[in-house]
Amino acid sequence: MSKYNILECTLRDGGYITNWFFEDLAIKNMIQGLIDAGLDIVEVGYLNNKEYESNHTIFDSINRISKFLPENRHKSMIVAMADVQQFFPEDLVPYDGTSVDGIRVVFYKHQIEEALTFAKAVKENGYYLFMQPMVTIDYTVNEYAELMQEITELEPYAVSIVDSFGYMTKDDFRKYFKILDNILLPDAFVGFHSHNNMNLALITAQDVLEYETSRKLIIDASLCGMGRGAGNLQTELILNYYNNIFGEKYKINIILDLISDYIMPVAREKKWGYSPYFYLTALYHCHPNYASYLLENHDVSVAEFKKFIASIPEDMKTKCKKPYVEQHWNNNFNII
Repeated sequence: MSKYNILECTLRDGGYITNWFFEDLAIKNMIQGLIDAGLDIVEVGYLNNKEYESNHTIFDSINRISKFLPENRHKSMIVAMADVQQFFPEDLVPYDGTSVDGIRVVFYKHQIEEALTFAKAVKENGYYLFMQPMVTIDYTVNEYAELMQEITELEPYAVSIVDSFGYMTKDDFRKYFKILDNILLPDAFVGFHSHNNMNLALITAQDVLEYETSRKLIIDASLCGMGRGAGNLQTELILNYYNNIFGEKYKINIILDLISDYIMPVAREKKWGYSPYFYLTALYHCHPNYASYLLENHDVSVAEFKKFIASIPEDMKTKCKKPYVEQHWNNNFNII
């Protein structure tokens, strides 16, 4: 793979908008289109060992994914994401070249031991190992360095800096990047996964592409930024930026056709992207679901939401369960 690589995650991250419903034919066509457009890495969905439903991008096994993949992948790598609480070492099967090439292991800070155990099994089964520690900014510099020392022992293919709550600046990225650059083996890739709560995704991604380093890089993006809450970096924007800076590599016309055929019909029914509510969750360093869950059942003004999000206790900012959101609102703000 080249120095700069784009990972397309619509079928996984965009699934938060559709409850991972995509028609089987759409899944095949989107994967084929992203490959034809020259995407370096295509993420096809989540691995979850619960019973499989057709027309969804949550797969109960690695082998299940095979039927959606074209024979000729050109230069694209195919990956899937595995949450360490939903897919387990015993669910893995040895790599045989017919399904995904790599597995992205996603985990929170309190799940490190589970993640390392699962990651070891990913390597033992012959897959490229991608490590995705959520809410990177939640780690102190020392904590992050200690985690990277453990991860490096597994010789991962890539480790991503993850801006889960959408408020990391380019200086934040560089701080964690330097830790990765100093600790990871020279051939390991560094990735960046962003959210658009403060509309920083494209700005920071541009800085990543312009950052002087010998390290190979991966940037995540989705079509129209389709993803939970404020959504992600837009694939069409970062591909166009790449083409303008480094020369033509990605076929934007194919990307626009995919958007027209498969994303705009969803956008007419469901919303994602920047809003002042998600901006406020980022401003107060809170989980974006505080906005998503509250607005599901309540008509809340921006001013009211500002008071609500400012009242979230420090120890609850990164934890967000729907019952807690409802209880906190009703107890403190829902005055009848």
